[in-house]
Amino acid sequence: MKKIVLVLIFTFLSMILIGCQEKSQLRIITPAGSPTLAQLYMQEDTEKYSVDVVNGADPLVAAFMALTPTHDIIFAPTNLGARSYNSGSNYLFAGTVVWGNYYLISKDKTTFDMASLEGQEIIVFGQNQTSDIIIKYLIDELNISVTIDYVDSVANAAALYMADQTKIVMVAEPTLSTIASKVASLQVIDLQAIYEDVTGESSYPQSGIFVLNTLSKRQINQVLSDLKASIDHANDNPSETGILAEELEIGFTALIVEAAIPNSHLNFTNALDSKAAIEDYFNRILALNPALIGNALPGDDFYYQP
Repeated sequence: MKKIVLVLIFTFLSMILIGCQEKSQLRIITPAGSPTLAQLYMQEDTEKYSVDVVNGADPLVAAFMALTPTHDIIFAPTNLGARSYNSGSNYLFAGTVVWGNYYLISKDKTTFDMASLEGQEIIVFGQNQTSDIIIKYLIDELNISVTIDYVDSVANAAALYMADQTKIVMVAEPTLSTIASKVASLQVIDLQAIYEDVTGESSYPQSGIFVLNTLSKRQINQVLSDLKASIDHANDNPSETGILAEELEIGFTALIVEAAIPNSHLNFTNALDSKAAIEDYFNRILALNPALIGNALPGDDFYYQP
């Protein structure tokens, strides 16, 4: 009888241990652009991470709302993460990685500043995403009337600009550096500087990292440690990072990535330290269009706590 009991106990404990085994490789999804640059040195470590780089918001929405999770880690606009959380997703906000990275570009304008946009058409990528939020917020605060023509990705916005360089187009790094390398006398409006003039805040929490809530704290803390190291190394070594980006075939040359990193505003700030900036930014969105964050500020359990 004792032997039977011991066997049953051993079997039960074995099942628990098997159930608690952590995945050896975590799957990441990230939009092309600056969030991809942020995690580049994680992507290099193929034993720990498998990375899907995507264009547009649709694959990110699908990842957030999948009934059976397809990814352990999602890099995404912060408002998209909040909206998904308010819709019942299983991902926690673990930190900000990009602090503002949007620019308006054109060419051959006599004057190219915010006032000169009055009555103009602007091509904007990512309807109802952070890019859209920022441009709408700024033109509203500055009382500027424009027509917005949407495309689904920064790549498509860039293609339209290259077809007609007199257009006014919203872009982000590294696309900005790509265009600047091809277009002489490119005119640029830095929307981070405009945002600071309007709000008094140095920038806004554009993109963040979201982690599946079934991951262990040990796993999540290791991910965040790896991410911070990746961002710090990219900022400190843009030339080396450019070479790695080209090796990983993320779609940009080494020289473009090297040029893009200083204007990408990569900086890891953990969830709790980001909270004040997140809530300030989300309150501005609530005043603009509440649906863009799911009609309410996310609760405290939205924020990962180590």
